[in-house]
Amino acid sequence: MMIGRLRQQGGAIILTVPNTIATQMGWEAGHTLNIEKQGDQVVLSSVTRQPRGRKTVAQLLEGIDSEEVAALNTEMIEIEGEPKGNEVW
Repeated sequence: MMIGRLRQQGGAIILTVPNTIATQMGWEAGHTLNIEKQGDQVVLSSVTRQPRGRKTVAQLLEGIDSEEVAALNTEMIEIEGEPKGNEVW
């Protein structure tokens, strides 16, 4: 077990993590951590980024409601009038 030290800096209390532990955990200055209270202990863990899934164009288009698009097109004609060129509403 290693001992860390709490110190005051401005309006915050800073925890100093021994370099050997930070290195073993893969932490560097500026690394973002989750801080959780579990009973009388505090648990630190790395924040893991939730990867965004990549979707194909077909998957993106699956969520489009064609009736809603038709209603929007009708509203656009009412607002802007009939197409004046080669626009497709």
